[in-house]
Amino acid sequence: MNTVGSRALVLALSVTLLVIIGGIVSMGAATAVSDGDMQQHVAVQQNDSAEERNETTPHRNPDEYSEDGDLEGVERWLSNRLTSQLGESAIQLSEGEYELASDYVGEEYRNRLEQYVDVAGQTSGESNEETFEETGEQQARLTEAVQEYRDTKAEYEAARQAGNEERARELARELESLADEIESLGGSVREGYIDIEAETGTDLSESDAAIENVTDEIESEQAVVRAQEFTETDLSLTIEREEISFRDPLVATGELRTLDGSPIANEEIRLDIGNHTERVTTDASGGFTLEYRPTDESLSTDELDIQYVPDTQSIYLGDETTVDVSIDQVEPTLVLEETPSEVAYGERHAVTGELTVDGRSVDGVPVSVSLGGERLETVPVKNGVFGSSSPIPAAVEDGDRDLVVRLPLEGQALAGTANTTTVTVRETQSTLSIDETSISGQEVMVNGSLATVDGDGVRGESVQIRIDGSTVDTVTTEAGGSFGTTVSIPSSSSGDMTVAAVYTGDGSNLETARVETTVMIDGSASRIPTPVLLAGGFVAVIAAGLGLWWVRRSDEGASPASPARDQGGVAGERTPADRSTESTADPVDPLLERAADQLAAGRPNDAVRTSYAAVRRALASRIDGQKSLTHWEFYRTYRNADAAETDLLRAVTQGYERAAFDPGTVPTTESAALLEKARRLCDLSDSSDEGVPADDKDTSAYPRL
Repeated sequence: MNTVGSRALVLALSVTLLVIIGGIVSMGAATAVSDGDMQQHVAVQQNDSAEERNETTPHRNPDEYSEDGDLEGVERWLSNRLTSQLGESAIQLSEGEYELASDYVGEEYRNRLEQYVDVAGQTSGESNEETFEETGEQQARLTEAVQEYRDTKAEYEAARQAGNEERARELARELESLADEIESLGGSVREGYIDIEAETGTDLSESDAAIENVTDEIESEQAVVRAQEFTETDLSLTIEREEISFRDPLVATGELRTLDGSPIANEEIRLDIGNHTERVTTDASGGFTLEYRPTDESLSTDELDIQYVPDTQSIYLGDETTVDVSIDQVEPTLVLEETPSEVAYGERHAVTGELTVDGRSVDGVPVSVSLGGERLETVPVKNGVFGSSSPIPAAVEDGDRDLVVRLPLEGQALAGTANTTTVTVRETQSTLSIDETSISGQEVMVNGSLATVDGDGVRGESVQIRIDGSTVDTVTTEAGGSFGTTVSIPSSSSGDMTVAAVYTGDGSNLETARVETTVMIDGSASRIPTPVLLAGGFVAVIAAGLGLWWVRRSDEGASPASPARDQGGVAGERTPADRSTESTADPVDPLLERAADQLAAGRPNDAVRTSYAAVRRALASRIDGQKSLTHWEFYRTYRNADAAETDLLRAVTQGYERAAFDPGTVPTTESAALLEKARRLCDLSDSSDEGVPADDKDTSAYPRL
């Protein structure tokens, strides 16, 4: 089609679409089109558009599989996809690409896992969802820990170079903790790989080796840090008896020495036992005596881990040992000393008491305080004493209610116990307000607040919104008692409309409250149904896209003529120079133009895939045997080039993966940005390939669109 004809056609289509928009809007304002009819009309338009866009589908969306015979295939596809992402994450981690490594086991991985769980639940085979979930979580944590280790290590080296020994030792201790965590996580991830290989038959040996290399490398680095900053220690303990309880504590004698046998003498040291800490003082030979009374340890515990924890600035490295034990349960006594007799919403009242065993104070366990079945607070017991002062929530129903303080232990060294008293909960007057109402089309926005009579906002309570007596919505109050919602106006409402907010107070200690206001519906104003507006907007987008395309084509047609034409070429006739130029034109230009057209036509995913194809074609001559490479293999092979090009290629590769494999749609703005990056990459390639014979450029190897 000639240029004039193209412009005329596009202009005609644009005008026609604009007329349609006006017709739709006028129809919505002037006629009583039913919502159902209009929704059906919009649905037809959307379906037609979808069919036009769906020219090719390089990857079938697993979400769309519905045939029974496909479920096993979908499950295998998702399993392979999850396995592939774990493997790619491991490779990226080993190469120091922490952001990419995290992305592979991030949101997309979790979404795929949800799909896998849904599909696996409908098949007869055994599901591996727990293995995939645990391995993915551990690998994500491993990536974070490795990145944190690298960052902390850099800070440590800087502190050493600056001569800041105190800061360097502090950072070295952080590195020690991170190195231990990395070793543990790395082992867990590799165990997960073994399970996945056994369950799916896939090969993760390369990824397993990558994780092993990462953990080994960090362990080697940390050994150097350890030697630079710390003196290693040896903790030894000898217990009097294995059978222990809170009444009959663990009694042990111990020694703390360096690895060469030198005593750590006359120092107060910290020993951690489970969740508890004991402090003892060593004598001149490094000896000490330890007494420990178990409280929340499980009755099934058969050994206790005891760890020496040096101070942050200490030159010593920690050590740990274990002792064999058998724990007997003891029942404690919980006494309430101070409690209120009456309470009301928002009031604070002290609740105090003691927790003992045979008169000996219990320490380091929590007790919970509840009123009327509502948890008020959990507080620690310190030296046998506890205290609480929590505000009374609205959710506690008024009347006589039980105040319960409980030691919530079960099957542990201390038995669970509780003490109860009765408290009267008074009802509190409440107020409702509607602060704002506004009408837009067939919807009304309502904003308001719920508070006590003293003006204290009430959070977490349900408020009904009613229009002309009918409940149209129920909202929950937020911080400060505020609430807000937008609801549809019932078709039966016209003229003066009554909008009410109602708080019933069911199950609370607040009185009921109600407020209403009158809103005028302007009968003369046109209330265009939302589906009509959607249809108009949809058509407007198409018209705008066609208009932009027409302007772009017009600009191209108005470009200056080539010198060959200026020097005597006949209009409409191709000169030898023209044919020569066409035969040697950059093969990526048509792809980039096609991507731009796809973007203008509202097909951002197609535009991204075509942009990537242009990049692969432009860079093909840089890599031998690249035809069989996946997109990430191509990136890793190529990325030794200039850093700017590498960053551009990574962005385009990530965009291509999203467009090709994800079920969602790439945002138009992101697609446009990726197209621009592709253009820049292709321009850089052209400048780098100057002087390379055309025959030497491999222009056939790029992803199939």
